[in-house]
Formats: sequence, structure tokens, C-alpha cells
Amino acid sequence: MLFSILISLCGSTHFAFAQSPEWGQCGGTGWTGPTTCVSGTVCTVQNPFYSQCLPSTAVPPSTTITSTATTSKTSSSSTTVTRTTSSSTSTSTSTTGLNIRLLPLGDSITYGFTSSDGNGYRSALHDMLQTGNTLDFIGSIKSGTMVDNDNEGHIGAIISQIAQAATNPLALPARPNVVLLMAGTNDILDNISSGAPAQLSTLIDTIFTTCPDAALIVASLTPLTTTSTIQASVDTFNSALTQLVNTRNAAGQHILLANMSSVLASDLVDGIHPTDAGYIKMANAWFPVVEQAAKNGWIGTPV
Repeated sequence: MLFSILISLCGSTHFAFAQSPEWGQCGGTGWTGPTTCVSGTVCTVQNPFYSQCLPSTAVPPSTTITSTATTSKTSSSSTTVTRTTSSSTSTSTSTTGLNIRLLPLGDSITYGFTSSDGNGYRSALHDMLQTGNTLDFIGSIKSGTMVDNDNEGHIGAIISQIAQAATNPLALPARPNVVLLMAGTNDILDNISSGAPAQLSTLIDTIFTTCPDAALIVASLTPLTTTSTIQASVDTFNSALTQLVNTRNAAGQHILLANMSSVLASDLVDGIHPTDAGYIKMANAWFPVVEQAAKNGWIGTPV
């Protein structure tokens, strides 16, 4: 209903609003940003709080969509996670029946720092992905109350340190077929972000060299509010990251961007780390991109 109201409001005004990019947010409760998407994408409701610009090939305009809400709770959190899934009569690559070996790779946000249960985005995302699939999160670190709490999230780590951690036998050498990478926040906080995109590119090379069959999903950085000027560095990094991912994708690499623009400054606990609600937004941003990788046929049987 809210999505329909937003579309109606946009249609009745004469102001020119910017369009959300592919995988960007385009609607949801409390959303005040763009409600239209760039050409070739469709604003698709993921849940009442989050609508996202998905490639039009993923949601054909002639398809009738039937939505079904599924609610789950983490073991020690009072936050209810709601996800809306879609079914249609069109033929598409199945996103169930998969055997997913997933490596969450990054820093303290991957670790789940400041979340009430220590799970961060991982528990909600796990709930979304496990339906109809065999799912195993991997990594050398265990954090949070969730049962499958393995990850490779290192508190305070800059990109070069994350790259070193990724060589742990329980990380990339364990041959995940899906890697979720979020890195660069601490490079900005440490004021060494000028070389961060190049270092991230080197890390991406390492990931594909070690796991040539993996689908890699790279997240844009969430906001920073520790100083009045630091967000400009985040924006610069995210712009370079988007170009990096798009260039590699166009060259045929199995890489996609997870746009985290739905996480706002108001979703931060300490100017750096998300609240529980912010982490839920992250899970909602990761999920459809993993789903798209599956539809692309990029998630095969783990080696």
C-alpha cells in the first residue's frame, strides 16, 4: 500500500527527483529518497520497509507477482525480520535446491559489532537464504548467538589486513562458492583511503584466483558520522567501488554490487556500526543480489 502511495505522489508532482541506481533502494517505510529506478531496472518490493531497483530481466514487466511474507526471529533479539518473496509463472533459474558455502568477509560490521545478539546482518540473511537450500557460513571466526556463526569479520581491519585474513585455511582456501565482501571503512577512519580502491581490486583478484568458480558480491560502505567531513570520503570510495565492480562485471567476472544506501546515519549506534535495524537493512540489501547471482547460474556445487 505504501509503495502504491509513493508512486502516486511521485506521479502527481512536477519536481525532478534523481533515480535510484541498479540494486539501490527505491521505496519502503520511512524512505525519503528516489522512488524511480534507472532504465533497465524495476522498483521491486522486498518487504514493507525496503524496495529495490532490480534488473528488469529479473522481474519481467508482464509477470504477475504474488507476494508472500515470511517472518522469523533470531534467538536473542526482539527484532522481527520480515521478507517478502515473489513467485511468478515466468521461467527463471531456480534459487532453491542450491548448496551454498558462503564466506562473510570484512571487518567489524561483518563480525556484527554493536548488534544486540552479535550476529549483525548474518542471522537475518541466513534465515532468508536457507529456505529450500543447503547453507553453510564459513570462516575462522565465530561471533553471535546464531548456530552457524562462522565468518571472517575482523574488528578494526583495513583492506590489506582483511586480504591477509582471507588466506586463513577456513576462509578462501575452504573454497566458498559465494563470498560477501565489505571492506574499506577502517581505511577511511584511519585516513588512508586514497589507495583503498586499488587494494580492494587486488583483494578481488586474490578471491577469484583462489576461488575461480565463486560468485563475489561486494557491498558499498554504510555511512560514517564520526566527523563532519568524513562522509565525503565514503562517497568517493563508493563511487570508485561501483565503477570497479561494473567494469569487472562487464569483463565477465562473476561479481555484483550490493548497494547499502538504505542504511542511513540514523541507523548507526556510534557513527560507524549499524543498529539492529540497520543490520536488518543490510541483510535485505544482500539477499536479492545473492538471489540474482543464483539466477545468473553463478552458484554451482562447492568444490
